Amino acid sequence: MSELKEGTVVTGEVISVKPFGAFVKLESGETGLVHISQISTKYVEKVEDVLQVGTNVKAKVLSIDPSGKISLSMKALMSEERPQRERRGGGDRRGGGRGGNKNPGDFEDMMKKWMKSSEERLSALAAKQKKNR
Repeated sequence: MSELKEGTVVTGEVISVKPFGAFVKLESGETGLVHISQISTKYVEKVEDVLQVGTNVKAKVLSIDPSGKISLSMKALMSEERPQRERRGGGDRRGGGRGGNKNPGDFEDMMKKWMKSSEERLSALAAKQKKNR
């Protein structure tokens, strides 16, 4: 039976990469899984974009099921290291939303372009409707 406990921070080496995550051999000799959703606070399309066999990682033990399967999270450690104001639900959220857009100016520019395009389409539609009357 594992001596690990939920919440423990562990280190290990990636021994296998699969489409759904990476298997990590821990210093204790046990193997755990970092699911693709637990690799990063950012979207990960392919596990191999972030982790390769031989990569050393630090992760938090999320759970250990009765059969001994160890669920790990690198993302949990990243969340703990971020300053409080950057965490979801806390403080100034400008630019920290879902799209990963860190620069509020980029969002404003995008909105201006969208508004201009929308107004042009509405004008064209109104002119077409007026013409058909």
